[in-house]
Amino acid sequence: MGTVAFGAMIIGVVRLIRAMISFVQNHLKQYDNAFVKAILWCCQCCLWCFECALKFLTRNAYIETAIYGCNFCTGGRKAFQALSSNILRVAAINSVGDFVLFLGKVLVVTLTVLAGIYLMQKKEGLNHPWIPITLAGIFAFLVAHCFISIYEMIIDTIFLCFCEDCEKNDGISRPYFMSRGLMEFVENSKKALRQMEHGGSAAA
Repeated sequence: MGTVAFGAMIIGVVRLIRAMISFVQNHLKQYDNAFVKAILWCCQCCLWCFECALKFLTRNAYIETAIYGCNFCTGGRKAFQALSSNILRVAAINSVGDFVLFLGKVLVVTLTVLAGIYLMQKKEGLNHPWIPITLAGIFAFLVAHCFISIYEMIIDTIFLCFCEDCEKNDGISRPYFMSRGLMEFVENSKKALRQMEHGGSAAA
């Protein structure tokens, strides 16, 4: 629980700094100083990028803490070492995984809206049927996002365990714990990412 609280505190501090910069930006709108505005805008961009990277690292630090029972800083260091040594696999899994999870959200929202349209056609006397359909679509997206975020955490956990397995075992004298299907999926994802990159460079 201390590790979870510490990680949340770090992200909270970064968000507090961003909120303070936004407060300063709002009070400086009456002054036409382009240099100060540019500096504050750059600070906001840097802090936003830092917050995104910190969220990703914090989530993986929690996984390392669950595996080894270490503290937050040690878990973050282990996660950074594991991910940096498998950077191509990280890019492949994140690209393929994020696309599949996004398709899942789109599918849930689409099915909800279609079901809403079908049900509203049977209702008579509704002057604005698109209002409840729109609200249902928004609610479906929020629910799908909450549930799919759990799957995203599961994917990150399995992949980090995969990286730890590759680091500690060689598959010959020390057999891998991972399944053959998982190994083939990771390698196929990496090949697909390379083909996408080659196709994009050829098109350019």
